[in-house]
Amino acid sequence: MNWETFFRADIEPLVPYEPGLRPEQVEDIAGTSQIHKLSSNESPYPPFDSAISAMQAELSGLNEYCDGASTAIRQALSEHYDVPFEQVFLGNGSNELVDLIAQSCVDPDDEVVYGWPSFVVYSSMTQLGGGVSRQVPLREDGSYDLDAMLDAINDRTKIVMVCNPNNPTGAVVSAAEFERFLEQVPDHVLVVVDEAYIEFVEEGASFDALDYFDGIRPLVILRTFSKIYAMAGIRCGYGFAPVEVVSAIDKVREPFNVNSIAQAGAVAALADTAELDRRRRANREQRARLCAGLDELGITYAPSQTNFVWAHIPDADTAFEQLLERGVVVRSFGAADALRITVGTAEDVDATLAALGEVLR
Repeated sequence: MNWETFFRADIEPLVPYEPGLRPEQVEDIAGTSQIHKLSSNESPYPPFDSAISAMQAELSGLNEYCDGASTAIRQALSEHYDVPFEQVFLGNGSNELVDLIAQSCVDPDDEVVYGWPSFVVYSSMTQLGGGVSRQVPLREDGSYDLDAMLDAINDRTKIVMVCNPNNPTGAVVSAAEFERFLEQVPDHVLVVVDEAYIEFVEEGASFDALDYFDGIRPLVILRTFSKIYAMAGIRCGYGFAPVEVVSAIDKVREPFNVNSIAQAGAVAALADTAELDRRRRANREQRARLCAGLDELGITYAPSQTNFVWAHIPDADTAFEQLLERGVVVRSFGAADALRITVGTAEDVDATLAALGEVLR
């Protein structure tokens, strides 16, 4: 077998996604079992109690297929956000939703515009469809430069991705900027707003894409239960889109793509607004402590509206390795002189700042 010619030529440039190191991978390096995993923007807390109970109740029925139409959670999302049921869609994490959108509409040589650095899946989804990525540099504060993105749009542009808050920088754009942008995007372009971290945003700090969603204009909104809802392991993402987009996605998605445990947990978590508020406050407090500590260390960072901080550190790869030796796992992005640090518990924040102080010395 000649493996060099066996596979599709267009997957050759793709780089497999590399998740953050798991604690057991770091124990030998650090020489301790006290590992602080702050590399994947996961919640440091377990799922909501209500969600755990709902998911446990599903265990005895796992011999049966889940509801392939995800009816209960779609109905719950429809009522919670006041969006028609037929304009709600589900995926195996919002990551899958990004891929499904590309699979359903990106043809060879179509162009996809997005800010950079941003979520790496935007690049891979474009390549898999044979499309062309148009990466637009971020602004100084780490947010999307929507004016520059407008300039990058042409007749071949099929999709514009807007990650807000942006991953990995945590920065946002204002409502006024987004309104101006949305008014000028040509009708042939689908605007996809990735709001995986929207629940962490302080009131008035940015826009909520749902304020502009009418089910008619070519606007898609993506969200997830992985972050503030603390259910990354169940893989449940959701979105809102015109019926035409939802119908196209249904044609390419896998049957039963959101399992029964994920659906039950999501329904319960969505209803628990009091716990959602508690999680938001806890993140705000620890993020403030982390940023205050970075200030004391003389480390600059992008203003964050998320559960992570983009810290500017020269020779970030070396700093990443030195933090690993101290049991602190963050995320390095190669050429970028910055580390993405997830906001964890008070103990996580203390350990991170102590380790950074040692590294800098």
